[in-house]
Amino acid sequence: MNNPATPAIRHTGVIGLGALGRPVAELLLRAGYAVAVYDVRAAAVSALQAQGATACDSPAAVAEQSELIISLVSDRAQTDDIVFGVNGLQGHLRAHTILALGSTLGPEPVRQIAAALEAQAVEVLDIPISGGIIAAQQGALSLMVGGAAATLARALPVLRVFAREITHTGAAGTGQAAKLAHQLVFGLNVMALLEGLSLGVAGGVDATVMKAVLQQGLANSGVLEAWPDLGPRWKGMLEASAAGAALPNLRKDLHLVLEFARELGVSLPIATLGSEVADAGLATGHRDPRL
Repeated sequence: MNNPATPAIRHTGVIGLGALGRPVAELLLRAGYAVAVYDVRAAAVSALQAQGATACDSPAAVAEQSELIISLVSDRAQTDDIVFGVNGLQGHLRAHTILALGSTLGPEPVRQIAAALEAQAVEVLDIPISGGIIAAQQGALSLMVGGAAATLARALPVLRVFAREITHTGAAGTGQAAKLAHQLVFGLNVMALLEGLSLGVAGGVDATVMKAVLQQGLANSGVLEAWPDLGPRWKGMLEASAAGAALPNLRKDLHLVLEFARELGVSLPIATLGSEVADAGLATGHRDPRL
């Protein structure tokens, strides 16, 4: 519950207007919030401006008119750029502004950003997201939130506009730890599902029947339930990439999982093998349109 002495947040910002950022900004607009938006793609900004958002030409401009900013850019490099880069947020954020980092980054980048902005009395939450595009459009995302409980309490009315499940995981960075653990299970689930379906089909079972069998047993999962809508996108993330190319999200997250595990001294042999299979483009069945 908000402190009665603390005015409710009305001015929000969204940086990164992609698959998640655009629906989040649209939901905030519909809920009556003032929304300042920025993206490197001018067309994405214009599309939100047409719906009532304030178009900004830099992260700094978003900072100057927002009480809570949600960052939904792709990765750590982009996050560092919007915070520390030319015309970045740092130096333009007012005291007690909340910066909510929705990208999957790993714990250490979040802690570094929180420490860097502490002198400005900026409050940082990490709010990594689960649920995907459809849940974003429906305002039904799941958030794992790291940061101070009082900061989360202030942000909660805004977060509830686009998230159905909000779990406070602890201090800043723990949301990222929880998200990486989640992505480990999710990523291997995608590949295990493809292998299981391929095995059943090779054994003479129709793919649709095989999916029904899995849904009726303990092998059922949220991944299988969402497969008709999101399966093709997830399968596309298992294609081999050219050297130096940006990794699709599923594979990027598996790399972050393994990096985090190495930092903690945790052995993850199944995740290691899964990441190697995904990187090599060898995931069974990912090119089969029946699966």
